[in-house]
Amino acid sequence: MSLELLNSTSASNSVFRVVCGDMVISEKPVLHNEAVFGLVLSGQLNMNIDDRVTALAENDIYFISPNRKYRFGDFENAAVEIISLNFSNATAVSQDYIPQSIIRALVNGNCSPFAKISPGEAGYAFMRQAILDIKVAETQKSDYFQLQVYSKMYGLFYELFANKYIKILDVEMRSKKYRALLRVTHYIDEHYSDGVSLEEVAEATGISRYYVSHLFKELMDNTFVGYVNELRLNHAAMLLVTTDSPIIEIASKSGFNNLSNFNRAFKMYFGKTPSSYRKS
Repeated sequence: MSLELLNSTSASNSVFRVVCGDMVISEKPVLHNEAVFGLVLSGQLNMNIDDRVTALAENDIYFISPNRKYRFGDFENAAVEIISLNFSNATAVSQDYIPQSIIRALVNGNCSPFAKISPGEAGYAFMRQAILDIKVAETQKSDYFQLQVYSKMYGLFYELFANKYIKILDVEMRSKKYRALLRVTHYIDEHYSDGVSLEEVAEATGISRYYVSHLFKELMDNTFVGYVNELRLNHAAMLLVTTDSPIIEIASKSGFNNLSNFNRAFKMYFGKTPSSYRKS
């Protein structure tokens, strides 16, 4: 699942595949393939991840590793600037001089899931300015802007790891499981609107049905069906507020072949019908 952003820039030609934008804040669980740097521009909110609640206030910076499930809570007039990084082509990134050990740790889940950096802490001033500079570079795209993005991104990761805000964990078995989960979720993210099934995913990835179900339960505290439905419903919600397409068409584009099932699932998940959600 890709990160949902407002006012987002298009990805640069950098292998980092940087995208900037404003975080869509809600109480629904969030899961995405990208790594994320966030800067709280105003307000306050809580970050709930791995049964840990962290309070974030204006000017705090946070980092979330890829493929980590989290949710926001108690957000009050919060606005968050985001830089997301797609590491799906880890080989290309590592060839661009980021150590493979760091890329593997991020992609495979062998590092700390979350970090908070507050004003006055080591590296904070550089990281805040780097985030702002990257947004300007990615938005304006002046000559050679990729070089500026590269330099700032290297600096961000240096401060993140050198100051031990994020630590690499040496857990080989967990690494193997996250690699398998990444293969599964990547396939689902590409095909969830086509009525993807557990059998199809197992065949496409070469992973047994039992092990796919086990990965979701152990690493994501979710089921295969629950994960797919969350993708479909969140995609439908986005289409409801950004397009004028008929609800039956949105249901079909989101992977639902029955309007009644879509309406029932949508109301159960969001607490209101699709038409009410669109009006609100």
